[in-house]
Amino acid sequence: MSDFKTVIEGTRASNNLPSGVNWNFYNSYPKFKKAVSSRQNHVLKLISALLKNQKIPGNIRGKDADHQFELVEEGNDTILDRVTHNIDTLNGSFKNVGVSVTPKAFASESTDNTQAASKKRILVHGRNIERPQIKFKIKVDNRPVPFKPLLTSKPNSKIPLDLCLETNEDGIMFYKHPYQLELEEFKVPVEHLKVSTAVKPASLEDTPFVEVYTEEQLNLMVSHLITVNELAIDLEAHSYRTYQGFTCLMQISTRNADYIIDTLYLRDKLHVLNEIFTNPAVVKVFHGADSDIPWLQRDLGLYVVNMFDTYQAAKILNFSRKGLEFLLKHYCNVDADKTFQLYDWRTRPLSTEAIFYARCDTHYLLYVYDMIKKDLMAMSTNQCNYIELVFQRSADVCKSRYEVNILRDDSHLSMYKRSKKMFDIQQMYALKHLYAWRDKLARELDESPGYILPNHMLLKISEMLPKESFGILACCSPVPPLVRQCLHEIHYIVKNAKEQTFENAEKLNEDKSFSQDVIKHIDVDMISLHDYSKSKETEADSLPTLLNDLNKLVDDEIEIVYFTPQEITIFQEVKKKSRKHIGLTNIVYKQPYELYLKTIKYNKVLKKSSEIKEQINDSNEPVNASIPMECPDKLYLTPQVKEIKKNISDLSNVKKEIPNTIIREITLEEQSSSTSSTIQNPTNNSRNNNNFIPHKYEKTDFAKYHNQSKEVLLIAKRLQKVKTTLSNENMCPSMTSFQKKHKFIYN
Repeated sequence: MSDFKTVIEGTRASNNLPSGVNWNFYNSYPKFKKAVSSRQNHVLKLISALLKNQKIPGNIRGKDADHQFELVEEGNDTILDRVTHNIDTLNGSFKNVGVSVTPKAFASESTDNTQAASKKRILVHGRNIERPQIKFKIKVDNRPVPFKPLLTSKPNSKIPLDLCLETNEDGIMFYKHPYQLELEEFKVPVEHLKVSTAVKPASLEDTPFVEVYTEEQLNLMVSHLITVNELAIDLEAHSYRTYQGFTCLMQISTRNADYIIDTLYLRDKLHVLNEIFTNPAVVKVFHGADSDIPWLQRDLGLYVVNMFDTYQAAKILNFSRKGLEFLLKHYCNVDADKTFQLYDWRTRPLSTEAIFYARCDTHYLLYVYDMIKKDLMAMSTNQCNYIELVFQRSADVCKSRYEVNILRDDSHLSMYKRSKKMFDIQQMYALKHLYAWRDKLARELDESPGYILPNHMLLKISEMLPKESFGILACCSPVPPLVRQCLHEIHYIVKNAKEQTFENAEKLNEDKSFSQDVIKHIDVDMISLHDYSKSKETEADSLPTLLNDLNKLVDDEIEIVYFTPQEITIFQEVKKKSRKHIGLTNIVYKQPYELYLKTIKYNKVLKKSSEIKEQINDSNEPVNASIPMECPDKLYLTPQVKEIKKNISDLSNVKKEIPNTIIREITLEEQSSSTSSTIQNPTNNSRNNNNFIPHKYEKTDFAKYHNQSKEVLLIAKRLQKVKTTLSNENMCPSMTSFQKKHKFIYN
């Protein structure tokens, strides 16, 4: 407690030191500067000793302030991670997974009360152990494909075995759990809900013990297990020198015997245990089966029905600690030996101490099962039976399926968030591609990603981005063997990362968004709900152009243009900036009601167009029947156009019959040939009417008509040019002032 107060007082005193401008002022005094410098050296000396004690590399005294802060931060993270790991290990939050460690001494307490002194043992990792997966008859498959259950038969089933691929809501394919129905309809037998008298097991020395290494020994063990109704089961696995991991050892205990099964030699023979493991009349007692259930499915093809997980019971009882070590001490008064928690279970033959440790995990578990059921029954009420609740939660654990790890675009983000670092584009590029390179190499060589390149080394390389190869080796201490072998590949990734910019990243994301479903514009109809295969519109007419049909305005002759209403489609194009491809993502589905409104408008325009055509055919008079369709969706496709060219004889008749006609104007300068013909025959010009007052279109606000005709804005610009260019030209005296400047096109 006194040390904690000292830390608090020291933190408070450091916070009271001057900062900013005040620091510069006080630092100008030599005595203050000398005192601060001496205390600073003393603090750096203490921190350096602390980091050295925790085996954190780096000399904090020979670096600048920024590097000192980074080294202190790294030291804090390392120490806190180690503390968290030890706490989780003590609580039993995860299973004992084989991890490669350097030689280290462990303290072990003897279960004998007469031997209170602790003994030191040294566990040396078997570096020269032959890799067991090489001898597996069924080779390890690390491909990112759905895991297919290893079952060939289904004992104790209610429905036959059906191994078919299914797809979930996210579009991910998987194989259904073979015993999904049996677990959903499972009901706890009545005898397992009752509390029986707990009988403390015999000592390990007095209990029969059998090591199962051959198929004959396996058959004898199965014949004995069929006769019992309660089993205690535990597994030991290894995951450091393999990508997915594999089960090395299985411990099974009954009330009268202990068995240790070598799952490396009998890997393809243990499926016979499904007859017992899936029997709903036999209760299987586990502790912390969240890892054991997927391991059994992955390596041995075993499934469990009717399981009691003592870890789930400890959670319901709200124990302060939920690990197996705590339960053994609480119920059996046994001090569990955790010396071999990090033991390399690939080692053969197993040492006497390793066998003793493995037996303790299941030897007392059935007695813990009896005692914990008593506590659950004492808590139960008429409305809730806590023993049944533990069985239900354990059944939910049994429903879990083993799934192969699949690398995704955001797989590296989980490690990045845990690191609490801030990376830029170049660093994130290096992190992502180094993570993918490590995963690919680990699958090919069947090694764990941590063996190829540990996480902290990967983060350091991504953060530092060394320019040279030896800089990459400097980021790794010690240097993993595969990093040295593949140094050129890592350096190539780092080199590409340093060339990344914001523009390259944006271009990469844009290309990636269209890389999956890139189609041509003319192929949009292939995904439409309508059939356009018999349409008269050709492929060339459907292609977009820059000015659409504005080039028709430069024709020499007056023309009347009939516009066929545009095609109706349920797809609408969404414009994007800097678009290089037109893909499926550019098509937006239109709502049915919106399509219905557009259909009504389409029919009205089509009907009006047909009526005008009939009037022209009956009267044989040149009538402007141009009906521009007002389309609020502004489809990208060019409308189909039919042109009928006719000469207009009388302007007044046209204005009377179609008052809302849009008048387009083209200058005489652009149509010199037509003007010369008009000047030669001025008497034939029917537009020379004294009562006609031309409208001054140069003052008209054409912007309000932009929804009806896009060409009007272009005409307005041309009218402004005409006003200046034709002011000094000599026109025919028989023409009006308006005719001297313009000729009309009714569209």
